Order: sequence, then structure tokens, then C-alpha cells
Amino acid sequence: MKLALALLIILIGNLTFAQGTVEAEIDTTYNYQFKSIKKNNKKKILVDKGHNTIYSNESGVVTAREMFRIIKEDGYVLNFTDEKLNAETLKPESTDLLVLHGMPNNRIKLKKDSTSETLYLSPLANEEVESIGKFVFNGGGLLLFLSHYPNGSGALPLLEAFNVKFRDGYANQHQFHTSKGGKCGHFLMNSDNQMVNLNHEIFRSAIDTSTIPENIRFYCGAAVFRNPEDVILGFPNNTINYTPTKENIDAEEVSSSYAGMIGFKYGLGRIIICTDQGIFRSLDLFIDGEKIPVTIHDPNSENAGLLLNSLRWLTKNQ
Repeated sequence: MKLALALLIILIGNLTFAQGTVEAEIDTTYNYQFKSIKKNNKKKILVDKGHNTIYSNESGVVTAREMFRIIKEDGYVLNFTDEKLNAETLKPESTDLLVLHGMPNNRIKLKKDSTSETLYLSPLANEEVESIGKFVFNGGGLLLFLSHYPNGSGALPLLEAFNVKFRDGYANQHQFHTSKGGKCGHFLMNSDNQMVNLNHEIFRSAIDTSTIPENIRFYCGAAVFRNPEDVILGFPNNTINYTPTKENIDAEEVSSSYAGMIGFKYGLGRIIICTDQGIFRSLDLFIDGEKIPVTIHDPNSENAGLLLNSLRWLTKNQ
């Protein structure tokens, strides 16, 4: 059974920006089967709803219904917050993992006479960036999903705090990239095309090897890079980052170091950053008459296994 989605522009406008407004519905049938660690899992996950993330609107929670079902089925205590992310909110006794899912920027329109500009601001206050950094350093986990152009810079202060380089826009490589018009499309990532790094610790430490994914479906996102060993999902060599400009001319940069997902240790804690905010959501998009699963229920990929191993690694359950 499918549940029709009413607020399409609000929920998926950023995800499909290059194609414009896209009709969608929520998948309600996919159910990932795995061996749960519920009996031995006492870890707590806190999901942010207060910084205009995809969960700031309650309907956004429904679009990630399988992600949250997996979290609960594996024994995690799940809580949401719309409070400031400070030391009180991020107390280690109440939170093991913080999830920031989609971090769009705040924009202020400036206009004087015939001159106008947009001022891009992060929804995170400096004090919150510091609190998150200390939370992770002292042993916590952070799972951060980024938005992309024109909303991608919201998490920039946090990325800079963790020495992560960021390129807004759309990652595109014509040999591996499929698009339904425009530059925003998708990659099918696996170890054969060297886009899934099975040497990363989240896979090497897996407590259930059957959950290690063979294929990952990754929809257009921005690009990040840090250290080569941090890469979990890497974009192919010679990937182009397209960032539209005010004059509708793309600013292009080519790199063989771009990644779509990275994971690394920071102090006593762990961080995973993903540039595709739809990678674990349960949406079916309709583009040019074709239904495209986005993304956890894609029959040709195992994004759910990636989610499970990411959660367990971040919370030190593996």
C-alpha cells in the first residue's frame, strides 16, 4: 500500500532541485530483515528537529519511516529534540548519537534601491557548533546529512570545525552517472567500480557480514573530502562539481578526491557525513513517467545495510 504525499515541494524540493517539483509517494511496504542486537543494545539516538532539518515538519518523519523502524528494531532508544544543541541537550548519559538530517542554510534577502543580494547563514549558532564538537570529542557520535545547492551551506561551520572540505552543487561523472534531465541524477556504487570502500572500519568491524552492502544507490549531492582513509562512498575519478551561479552559469571543479560519504574518529567519538540526504528515505519519485525509488527500498541496492552498519559503528556497537 502507498501513501500519497501532499506537501511535495516542502518535502522533496531540495532533493530534486535540478528537475524542479517532482510528484512523489511514500513507500510503506519495504521491511529490511536483519539480526537485531536489541537484547544487548542500550544506546540512545537523538534526532534534531529544531534547525529546519527534514524532521522540523512532522511529515518529514514519515518519509524516513523505514530508517526509524530499523533504528528501533535494533534496540536503540529514539528521541527527538527542537531545543538548542548545547551541553545540556547533549549530555552523554542521555545521548550516544546525534543525527542532523539535512542542514539547509538560512537566507536573508538584502535589497537597497536596485541592488539585491542574498546573505547565507547557518542555522547553527557558534555555541552549538562548539557543543557538538565537544560532545563528539568526549565519545559521542554524529551522523550528519547535508543539503545541496542552493541550501547546502547550512552545516559549513560544523564541517570547518571538523576540517572537512565542502563543495556545494551537484556531483556528476558521465561514465557512472544517470540523470533524468539536468545534472542531478544518481550513482549505483559498489566495490567493483571502487565507489564503495569495503576497507573502511564500518564494514571491517561488521558484526553481521550479511549486512555489508554490495550496491548503494546514491542520489545527487554535494561533495566533501578530508583524508583518503575516511572515504566510505567515493565519487569516481574526474567527478565534476556543478554549482549554479546567479547568472545561470555553472561553476565547475573537477576532482578525483570527492566523496559522498566519509567516516572518521574525532577524539573519543566518531563522525559520519553524507551528502545525499535521501539515501535512507522511503520515497518514490515520478520523473518523466518513471517511478524511481529513493532510496532505502531500491530493489537494486542495499542502502539499509549501510544504515545499520553506520549506526552500529557510530555508537561503538561494532
